[in-house]
Order: sequence, then C-alpha cells, then structure tokens
Amino acid sequence: MNANSDREYIDNKLGDVRTAVDDLRVTMNERFDALRQTMDARFTATDTKIDSIAPKIISDFIKWGVGLFVTTIALNVALVSVVLHVALREPPPSPPPAAAPVQPISTPSVIIQLTPQGATVLPAAPSAAKP
Repeated sequence: MNANSDREYIDNKLGDVRTAVDDLRVTMNERFDALRQTMDARFTATDTKIDSIAPKIISDFIKWGVGLFVTTIALNVALVSVVLHVALREPPPSPPPAAAPVQPISTPSVIIQLTPQGATVLPAAPSAAKP
C-alpha cells in the first residue's frame, strides 16, 4: 500500500465512522424528541387531572374540617355541662323529721306528807345485820 491509498482508506473509514455517529446522533435525537413529546403529553394529562380533582379535594377537606370543628365544639359543650351538672348538684333536701307522737303534758301529782304537829317521827330502825 502506498501512502495516498492508506490516507484515503483511513479518511474513508473515518468518514464512515463520522457518518455512523451522525446517524446515531440523529436517531437518538429523534427518539429523545419523541420521548419528550410523550412525557409532555403525559404531564399535560396529569396536570389536567390534578386541576380537575383539586377543587373536590379542597371542598372535601374544608367539609371535614368544619364538621370536625362543629363536632368538637358540641362534644365540649356537652361534656362541660355534664361535669358542671354533676359537680354543682345540690344534695337532695333531707326529709322533714318524723312528727313525734303528741303526748299531753302532765305534771306529776305532788304528795306532801306532813306529820301531825307535836308528834315526832323517828326514822325507821335499820334492820338487823345479817351474818
């Protein structure tokens, strides 16, 4: 082989490699463009879906939040009223005392024994002591 033919051979091979790399680059760019378009379409569809669902999610969240708030307030009011009712309850009034049977007031009769004047009464003698 001579130098010119070697150089042409190498140039041809290098040109073939460049052409192959350029074709590969173009093919990859086409694939990336197709993938990018597919992903953009999917992102657009997902964004549309999220945009259509977002108001429902927000309204459900608000509905549950308000419901939970109202329920909590109602339970707190009920609990406080029960606790206050139990804590501040007055004991039941005691029944009036049973009426005692009415007895007539009677004064004992007083017996006064007087000795006749001038007579002396000796106290009774003690009985004999028993052994």
